[in-house]
Amino acid sequence: MKHSSRGTLLAIANQKGGVGKTTTAVSLAAALADVPARVLLVDLDPQGNATSGSGVRVRTGQPTIYDVLV
Repeated sequence: MKHSSRGTLLAIANQKGGVGKTTTAVSLAAALADVPARVLLVDLDPQGNATSGSGVRVRTGQPTIYDVLV
């Protein structure tokens, strides 16, 4: 966890699949939002399960993180 005057950065990461990264990240973001805290959940997984699980509708034809990174 990284603290700064601009906020706290927390990354949930593991190279293995199926270990609960998305579930942990979404649950933590929801719990922090209930505090209330300002929360930004960034879903960089190509499957996009955190995005769809959070109820965000993906617009086709819009730039994605892939366009930013490549």
